Amino acid sequence: MRGILLLLVVQTWAQEPANQPVPYTLADRDRLIRLETELIAFKEQYRQEMAILRGEISELRSQLAHMESRSDMQFYSLLTILVGFIAFLLWDRRKALAPIEGKVAELQKDSDKLTRLVQSLREYARTHPDLAEILRRYELV
Repeated sequence: MRGILLLLVVQTWAQEPANQPVPYTLADRDRLIRLETELIAFKEQYRQEMAILRGEISELRSQLAHMESRSDMQFYSLLTILVGFIAFLLWDRRKALAPIEGKVAELQKDSDKLTRLVQSLREYARTHPDLAEILRRYELV
């Protein structure tokens, strides 16, 4: 019995703080209402600012895409100009070398004629010493 009585005393003593009223005044209620109002206003302001930021981010993305397309266009234009310039240089070089190649071909023909002429003069100089002397002077013998 004593144990039961002790148990009842401990139980009532443990429940006392739970049964005490919470000190909640009208000022606390007003403060909570103001806090909720400010929180709602803050949320609305946050949503508006986020909408503005999303719009600015979207605008920045479109500007970046425009800049990328512009830089691609500039790169391909520069590449086209470079290829065109190289093609022009190759064409101009061939055009400039064409007359020289013709002259070289003519000179080769003339060189063959001159070689035959010198050979003929050397053979003729074997029988004519005065011509041999002239050919030695010009180092053709």
